[in-house]
Amino acid sequence: MFIVDDYSVYYKDQCIASYYVFNTGDAEYYVSDYALKALKDEPLPEALRREWKGKAPMPFFAELLREENRVPGRKQPVYQSGPLTVNRIAQETGEKYTVYRRSAKKGEEGYSEKPHSAPHREGPNTPEGMKEWASWYCFNKMDDGTYQAELDEAWWWGGGHNDGGTIRRDIPEEWFDLPYEEFLENVVTLSAAAHYGFTAEDLKEKKGLREFFGF
Repeated sequence: MFIVDDYSVYYKDQCIASYYVFNTGDAEYYVSDYALKALKDEPLPEALRREWKGKAPMPFFAELLREENRVPGRKQPVYQSGPLTVNRIAQETGEKYTVYRRSAKKGEEGYSEKPHSAPHREGPNTPEGMKEWASWYCFNKMDDGTYQAELDEAWWWGGGHNDGGTIRRDIPEEWFDLPYEEFLENVVTLSAAAHYGFTAEDLKEKKGLREFFGF
């Protein structure tokens, strides 16, 4: 059993819950206790105040997630009804464009002579000599036709220990209405890419990236 639809539920712009639909048709709903306490005086529908599991879609969402409630003009499915907003979280398709891969050798995808490292920037007591770097930088095509910028970062603590994490940021759909060069100038600000020395000029040099993004 695996998730085919993953939704975030918002009430007045505050994320309060998650709703999952599985390939078997089962569905599950989980609400944040913290959010419930913050919304105790709000007229939140009773169905959204408690967790739920079933062998079919949750009745509340079966009614809400209809075409007439979908926000028009967006690829990402977003549904609104009064103060409620439900966003479907896009899933990766596996189709991606690799801009940089630290382990790539000359001639391989993502090879670059630039090291894309930077001084460590986190914490008031950063050990002297700490280095951080981008392990890879790529763009993902999502299953709803949207795109995501992804960068994996790591740093060296002086004792050989690596730490870090992968940063993923959705590329705003409205940026695709911009001229391509301006689009790239915006995109390179996502996922800390600019911090690691990536520039819009780096992206402009990449063959096939324009077509990957559909320009």
